[in-house]
Amino acid sequence: MGKRNQGNMTLSEIGTGTGCRSTLGHEGKDLKLTLDCLACGGRGPFLDTACMKHALEALSRESGADTLTASGHVEVQLRSGGLAVLERIVSLGNDLDNLSKREPKGRDCSRCRSNPGALFATLRDSLLADPAAFGDSLRAAMTNARPSGANCDACLSETEYDIGFAADSFGELVRHIVRQGFQIIV
Repeated sequence: MGKRNQGNMTLSEIGTGTGCRSTLGHEGKDLKLTLDCLACGGRGPFLDTACMKHALEALSRESGADTLTASGHVEVQLRSGGLAVLERIVSLGNDLDNLSKREPKGRDCSRCRSNPGALFATLRDSLLADPAAFGDSLRAAMTNARPSGANCDACLSETEYDIGFAADSFGELVRHIVRQGFQIIV
């Protein structure tokens, strides 16, 4: 992580990856996360799934930002409402990551479609890659979660419960987005 001073902002580079470079710094009292947009090819921030994925990954590495600025061809700054939506997506991704760490109960779980390690890691990747398509991935997981052997009943029961938790959390996220979009401003 490199640090540099730019005007009244102190920036720390927090990641480059295959997408855009991310920097974190202070602008006055605010903690500002800036994405130097390269992944979208200049089409504009958040219009491309690669851009959205990079923003979500940057937020998952660095929490507590007051603003997120996507700069490139056009600069877009997200503040509290937009940032809250992205942070809720990241939070659901963290929950899915935690669910993927649950140890399966059986001996031969590596081939099972209900193996929590593989299932919830795939769901997390799906959420961060394209939040709009996550509902389809979740429905597929609910449909495909079937045991591959007689010893799987306990694990399957826990996995179905965890999928239900993820579905409820995603439903709450969708309701939050709708509430944000239809706020009455006086």
